[in-house]
Amino acid sequence: MTRAIDREQEYMWDSVYILSQIHSEKAKAVFKAAIEKSFWQLGLTLPVFSTIRFSLPNEEHLSRLRDIEKKMREAYTTKEQEKAYEYLVDYIEQLSEIAEGDSLTVRKKLLVSLLNESAKNNKCSMKNCQLPTSIASFPSRQTNVAYYTTTEVAKKLGLSDQTIRRMCETGKFPGAYKTDGGHWRIPQDIFVTTPEQDDRAEQILHQIDRKNQEAGDVDEFNL
Repeated sequence: MTRAIDREQEYMWDSVYILSQIHSEKAKAVFKAAIEKSFWQLGLTLPVFSTIRFSLPNEEHLSRLRDIEKKMREAYTTKEQEKAYEYLVDYIEQLSEIAEGDSLTVRKKLLVSLLNESAKNNKCSMKNCQLPTSIASFPSRQTNVAYYTTTEVAKKLGLSDQTIRRMCETGKFPGAYKTDGGHWRIPQDIFVTTPEQDDRAEQILHQIDRKNQEAGDVDEFNL
């Protein structure tokens, strides 16, 4: 499973690089999806991330982000958590440099958001807490909130359905609730990318993959 996730993430970075030379808006869609997956695969949530606008990084910056993200993922996989978090700080620093606005302010916002979410998760873990059953009535109070199923989130983040359900049970997804039928529902607005952006990114990736299989190279005039 881990190798499959690694391959998918590397493929997304390749796609960002290719598209950055052809179509910046398409590249941004895949870039945002790649960044979101890199956080969620480490079990991290940064709610403030969705409020920050980012520019498309140049080739050098993109290569740096990709290298840090890979090292961060490898450290986390081998349970070298301290090293993984060191890379995470570097990752956030690199992201803040391509944010629209003051990079120091953005960096502080991202780190504060990370620490806040980590504190919530640690508190929940120490108490071995479960989401309160009262949350089951959440949809009736917030009818305008859109939700994902665990299968949709699993596909979105490149994780297994079982992993997503386990994350729901430990409170990793703020606002998630269990239906009367025992199925989890996860708010869409806690994610960086929207369903439309995910669909767009997936379409682009399939298009690149198809063209590579047919011709070996991507024709920039047909993307």
